[in-house]
Amino acid sequence: MKSIQTVTSASNPRIRLLKSLQTVKGRRESGLFPAEGLRLTSEIRTPWEAETVVLSDSFWEEYRERLPQIVTDALAQGKDVLQVPDTLFQTICETQHPQGILAAVRRPEFRPENIARGERPFLIALENVQDPGNAGTILRTADAAGADGVLLSKGCVDIYSPKAVRASMGSVFHIPAAYTDDFPGTLRRLQADGIRVFAAYLDGSRSLYDADLSGGSVILIGNEGNGLSAGVAALADERIRIPQPGRAESLNASAAAAVIIYEALRQRLGGEAHAY
Repeated sequence: MKSIQTVTSASNPRIRLLKSLQTVKGRRESGLFPAEGLRLTSEIRTPWEAETVVLSDSFWEEYRERLPQIVTDALAQGKDVLQVPDTLFQTICETQHPQGILAAVRRPEFRPENIARGERPFLIALENVQDPGNAGTILRTADAAGADGVLLSKGCVDIYSPKAVRASMGSVFHIPAAYTDDFPGTLRRLQADGIRVFAAYLDGSRSLYDADLSGGSVILIGNEGNGLSAGVAALADERIRIPQPGRAESLNASAAAAVIIYEALRQRLGGEAHAY
């Protein structure tokens, strides 16, 4: 079993790598992303794998007699577990008041064709969503509703950015998120398999509550400012709108997604919202 290693230098190669994970480039080049805090690190399980776990000195002092499972597992698997001064730990974190534990996680590569499962696949597809908080929250909502996965266009924010991972509250480890370079082509292939595509559209021709979302479905959510592109919206089997009798111009992307996702869930449960 490997032992915990003490690192004190900011120039240590492993520390430099961990710092780089705060950037899109660093995450892409390494295939790793950071998960910070007790809650997030406790959610890491197969097929996800923590390559390195870092503990601050103050965290070690508080938890040395009851180390989290991720630490004992990493040591048993021969992974690097580093103990660093609090000031050094702060440099590898994005939050201002870190909890003192961070894992560098190896991301599996999910493919769009592998996440539409079962007789009635239920997918959320995001086109050019830019806000990491929105992306992470939508992932969390999709997870809570039992969706099979989330598709993302190549213009979407990095779902593995620290803010998106935190917003997902651990759901990033529960539900597959697959990027596709050919977003329209991916939607067409799903349609060819009998899956209907529903576009969330401010001027949609049908109310959300009149649409049949009980079968195999893809819910399309567009960019926060511009919505769905005309080309992608045109691919939809139906353009649906959320009734808005009030004076607000529109809903936040993650709020709109939540409303539609849970209406789809209600229908998929046979209209029995209390089934669970």
